[in-house]
Amino acid sequence: MMKKTGIFLLTLLTVGSVYAADIETNQVLLRGVDKVTGRTSTMTADIGKPALFGNLTILVQKCLKKPPEETPENAAFLTIEEINRDGVQDVVFNGWMFSSNPALSAMEHPIYDIWVLECMTETPVPQWQPPESVVKPLVRHQKVDIDTLDDLPLEEVPSDEFLVD
Repeated sequence: MMKKTGIFLLTLLTVGSVYAADIETNQVLLRGVDKVTGRTSTMTADIGKPALFGNLTILVQKCLKKPPEETPENAAFLTIEEINRDGVQDVVFNGWMFSSNPALSAMEHPIYDIWVLECMTETPVPQWQPPESVVKPLVRHQKVDIDTLDDLPLEEVPSDEFLVD
């Protein structure tokens, strides 16, 4: 019995949980609030490109999201700098922010709040083009009046199969 329990525990220790890899994205959806005016703004920021909010410069360095089969979570590594009155940029936040729990790693600022909503991938959505047979269905075995056959445009003239009364 002791041997079976030992083997079972050893098996549990060696077999780890299997998790899918995080999905790296190229954009992040952020929400900012100006605490003085109470205005909120939702903005999209590209990875590696600075975004402006008030006198803050937000640089997103990485954005990861969990795969759909796991608990939803988005995490972005942000560097947020404030341009002060002298024109000097001071770093006010540098670290990871999480969409599921913004207070876990929040930016401390007297005027602005910034938090991550979602990591996104900007990919063009292809427009569905129906096949030609769906756009112009072939009509076979239709009744055609011989006298009006010459008046029809060429596309509407039935091919070799038509019925004549």
